[in-house]
Amino acid sequence: MNKRTKKTLSVDAVLLRMQNYCAFSERSTEEVRKKMKDFDLNPADAWTVLERLTKAGFINEARFAKSFAGGKFRIKKWGKRKIEVEMKKKGLSEELIEKGLNELPEKDYSNTLDELLKKKWAQISRKEVDAKDYEAKQKNRQKLIRYALQKGYEMDLVMERVKKIVKGE
Repeated sequence: MNKRTKKTLSVDAVLLRMQNYCAFSERSTEEVRKKMKDFDLNPADAWTVLERLTKAGFINEARFAKSFAGGKFRIKKWGKRKIEVEMKKKGLSEELIEKGLNELPEKDYSNTLDELLKKKWAQISRKEVDAKDYEAKQKNRQKLIRYALQKGYEMDLVMERVKKIVKGE
């Protein structure tokens, strides 16, 4: 039921609205399914709309996975672990998640992590004081590690990069 008009929309009207919704940005099947709940369609009609959207190319899970992973990496600078968790929330299969994550160039991935760590290290360390104080340096190192892990980067890669940054002050 449309909240403004208090009418139940036809399948064709819902299909048109979902086409516009999908044309605006890449969408997963789960996102479209959630959006269609607003229109109070019966399950058979909802399935029909999803099927038509998929056949017409408005919904493509593989394309969505690649777009989502690339976007979150480039724009928000997220690591693979965080992207993977968010993709699972979107209802993507393990295979599609792997395809999306494989689209991230390794060189760019490690360079982005280096940039993030260097910028954060400059923010948290006070050169004169922390260089002499071992305890303060260790606390800052832990902050740096937590920051990178929170962004979704892998522990082994983070540890390797943090060692280089802390030593190369």
